[in-house]
Amino acid sequence: MLLFMPAYSFGKKKVKTDLILSHINPLIYDSFDEKIQTDRYFKKGSRIYFLIQNPNGFKSEYLKYQIIKQDEKANFGGYTRIKNQTVKLKDKYYFSDYFVLHETGRYYLQIFDITDLNHWLNLEGFMVIDE
Repeated sequence: MLLFMPAYSFGKKKVKTDLILSHINPLIYDSFDEKIQTDRYFKKGSRIYFLIQNPNGFKSEYLKYQIIKQDEKANFGGYTRIKNQTVKLKDKYYFSDYFVLHETGRYYLQIFDITDLNHWLNLEGFMVIDE
């Protein structure tokens, strides 16, 4: 009997970074018994908190995050870059911040290690809606 095993299963397991989007600041979340769930819908003009964490630590002390809006009127491929920011990490294992968006639509938050801008660490889609 021949067993099929994908080639990647023999290699070292890659640790994926976790990215959480929330209405509540994840750093002050008071219940450690529950896992914080990522929110997908946010009201226009509200704070959108995010937390990215890597149990093995990030490679560099800088991360770049971008907020992209899916827009059919955009010049390039239907996407408009809303924010592009490079930040210095205060902690090797996580970074948290927030932003506010004042237009409804479909958005994406993508985060990169500054040493490799061709491959994101994590990408999360979400919607901004009217109240």
